[in-house]
Amino acid sequence: MAGKRSLIIALPFAGGNSYSYNFLKPLLHQEIILETLEYPGRGERSILNFVTQMDILIDDLLDQYLEITSRILPDKIIIYGHSVGAIIGVALLHHLKHKQMLQVMPEFAIFSGHGGPQQTIKRHLSTLPSEQLISYFQRIGSLPNELTADTELMDYILPILRNDLALYEKHESFYAEKLTLPLFIINGKQDYISKKDIDSWEHETAGLVKFHQLEGHHFFMSQYPTVFAELILRLITGIVENNDLYANRS
Repeated sequence: MAGKRSLIIALPFAGGNSYSYNFLKPLLHQEIILETLEYPGRGERSILNFVTQMDILIDDLLDQYLEITSRILPDKIIIYGHSVGAIIGVALLHHLKHKQMLQVMPEFAIFSGHGGPQQTIKRHLSTLPSEQLISYFQRIGSLPNELTADTELMDYILPILRNDLALYEKHESFYAEKLTLPLFIINGKQDYISKKDIDSWEHETAGLVKFHQLEGHHFFMSQYPTVFAELILRLITGIVENNDLYANRS
């Protein structure tokens, strides 16, 4: 991998922002650049209105994607998305494929914290009373107690969380054609996602699909960041060195 720059373009989970994966940056190889896209209405784009339709969000994210790739000019591009970010990542990949943007197509994608989007039955959480919504995200490790104890901060976070969940719930993840790039699917061993839903990622691409399990709950990557970063490094190194990974499955 010497001399080769790999760019990971990441999609935040529900309620996340462009800072959500910053904890990974010090753990990655110096030639691996991590850039996280920013959904409107939070983080560095908090003055903007929320987006409530997936197609509008994908157009917005594509603009960010093209700006980042043209600025960095990487040798390899990798898409990463966790949970709701995985579903948005799949939609972005289909958009790139539909527009035939071959020059900026990722080499592969890494998704975690969700089953295959076309087979997994979605939980509808966006309209839950605040207490129940907070309790759910506490159980899966997204909202630590010190965060939920801060009423002012929760008043800021909850509308963002509800918007992302509503956008996700309304989106129909059905595509006429499969993707063709390799997919690497990572999940926490103590997560709530069923094996059937995880295995259904096989239906999303004509390319290779490989599965990995790590210790931890839904947010295993923040529980065990070093282990997660080491796996990312192995995947990037392996995909660069082993062209067999690009062979389509029969």
